[in-house]
Amino acid sequence: MGSFLGHTLSGSLFLLLGFLWSIKHPLRFFSLKSKYAVRVEKYIDYMELLEWGGMIVFCFIGFLLEQFLPEGPHFHLYNKENHKWVLLNIWQHATMHIMFMFAGIAGVLVRCKFQVPLGMDYFLFSLALFIEGLLFYTHTDRLSSLDQYIHYIGIIPIWCGALCSLFEVWLRNNPILEQIRTSMFITQGTWMWQIGFVLYPRWGDPHWDHNDPATRMFMAMSYSWHFVGVTLFLAIMYGIVYWIFRRQKVSLGYTEMEILEFSNENTKTYTFLVDGSNDK
Repeated sequence: MGSFLGHTLSGSLFLLLGFLWSIKHPLRFFSLKSKYAVRVEKYIDYMELLEWGGMIVFCFIGFLLEQFLPEGPHFHLYNKENHKWVLLNIWQHATMHIMFMFAGIAGVLVRCKFQVPLGMDYFLFSLALFIEGLLFYTHTDRLSSLDQYIHYIGIIPIWCGALCSLFEVWLRNNPILEQIRTSMFITQGTWMWQIGFVLYPRWGDPHWDHNDPATRMFMAMSYSWHFVGVTLFLAIMYGIVYWIFRRQKVSLGYTEMEILEFSNENTKTYTFLVDGSNDK
């Protein structure tokens, strides 16, 4: 990950997952009271199976690539000859990959109806995000204070996403938590791209002044712009999904009181989707 390509590739994966969630979660919410609720939920189940399965595949490939690249550690953690650790940055990335693989395996098992406690997928996912943030924080070999600062800022969406995922262990399919988690993932993805352009300028762009305090002030402001932009994007996606449902003449059947009641009482699980009933 210590390159422009490494930061942008990992950021693109977070962006892709966040984009899928920005469609899936409003889709589930709007279809809840429609006559297509069971059908949509079935498609979403397949989508989630692909999400968690894709997490396993991409993390496993990333783990192997970083280990077997020419500059990789090749599964050597400690050099007994010079008594030094071998490429701990790569091993930290490997630890992140392994934790997300565990979360992906749990997600697949839950959705394949194995005897796995419901919520184990989100618990391991939350744990993987927490460990990712912890390893971001302990990247101590930064070249400059700006390098440290922009990585510390990246911990904000990581740990916020971890907290949301932990709440989802008990409040499964809660639309508010889903939107917050989605916004944190997309922000993490856009910020990884920002880090790539700051640390590895492209196409002849001037280098950032890593010792200027004003640069750090701009980075904090830039992160705020990222988050505002992501919020606007989610609002637009929410409106597009709603518009598509209206265009398809799906009967939503919502009243203001029903939306409030749904948000307060029926967000733990969509149990009535299992038996195909729209009754409360």
